[in-house]
Amino acid sequence: MSTDEAAPPFRFTRESRIRIDADGRIWHEGERIAHPRLERALASWVDFDDAARRYVLRNAIDWCFVAVDLAPLVVRHAWVRGDGVEVECSDEAREALRLDTVHVRPDGEVFAYVRGGTLLARFDRAAAFALLEHAELTADGAPALRLDGALVPLRTVSADARLPPRPGASAALAAPST
Repeated sequence: MSTDEAAPPFRFTRESRIRIDADGRIWHEGERIAHPRLERALASWVDFDDAARRYVLRNAIDWCFVAVDLAPLVVRHAWVRGDGVEVECSDEAREALRLDTVHVRPDGEVFAYVRGGTLLARFDRAAAFALLEHAELTADGAPALRLDGALVPLRTVSADARLPPRPGASAALAAPST
């Protein structure tokens, strides 16, 4: 490049100004993404990059890092059916909930791993209520779901616990680069 050519006005980066808030709403540069289909598409692209230890939006063409306040997906609906639970997330995907991934805080806030048990999601109030109305305490005081007459134990976590993005991983995320 000759000295009279201007340098690009920006450096290439995978950083974005996209943020997913605790309610699963997606924001860009402080403005909420208001178009429902665009918001659903972005939610369907959210993933966790294990190598970078950061959340990303990834589709067939490109990817970028994204900030996540609490969990990248929100369970909007939960249906108890027989001996299982079906959920629908903020990306409108439906799936059978892996009950071994459900975590409940003392205040009733519910988290689970969706997308086959691989990505953290927080239940909104309606979905948490739909699930927990089938809960009861066992003889030792632990919460469990009553499904088809059987009790399925639920994991409890402290009110301030930060669950990892993937089951079994560390809850600490990499700090975004600046």
